[in-house]
Amino acid sequence: MVENILFLKIFFGTFLAISGFVVVFLAFKLFYKYLIQEERCSSKTKGIVKKYTFASSGDGIHLPVVYYQVNGAEYTVVGPEYKFYLVKTKRSVATTENKTSFEETDDQKLIVTHHVNSFISIYRNPMQELYPIDSEIDVYYDPNNPKLSYVLRYCDRKFWFWSMASIGFVTWFFDIFLLFFLFNYDSFL
Repeated sequence: MVENILFLKIFFGTFLAISGFVVVFLAFKLFYKYLIQEERCSSKTKGIVKKYTFASSGDGIHLPVVYYQVNGAEYTVVGPEYKFYLVKTKRSVATTENKTSFEETDDQKLIVTHHVNSFISIYRNPMQELYPIDSEIDVYYDPNNPKLSYVLRYCDRKFWFWSMASIGFVTWFFDIFLLFFLFNYDSFL
């Protein structure tokens, strides 16, 4: 019985502590910039779309990679980003040519509608039509740290930072509670 309790303390204590750390680390690594971008990125310059991301942001949407210069140094940023991507496909036998329409909403959502033939269809990255290679686009950057930047407009993803950080902290709290309960297991018997 004592061996089982010791195993549970070690296994769950270590597993939950590491899990909480990983989630908090990822929150800071992936989403912390969204907490500070809106306030700090006050300078504006022109950037040039040079390529598109290799990884898809959702349903075949590859975001532009924008190169921009500040004080003679070149930087890159991916964007414009959206909170949400919705890709609809409308298939019809009568469709003879593939068409794609776009709608950018005020709440930072990109809605892409593909009109394709039911038998043969070709999907293209919708960003290539919106922001072609070598096109200029506005980049906002932090004058004190030009690497901190966003394209065209700020994308509010603070929710994801706070959600992930909260999950990590709740995991740590649960870990501490569980270890305290298991340390004092003998006193409950």
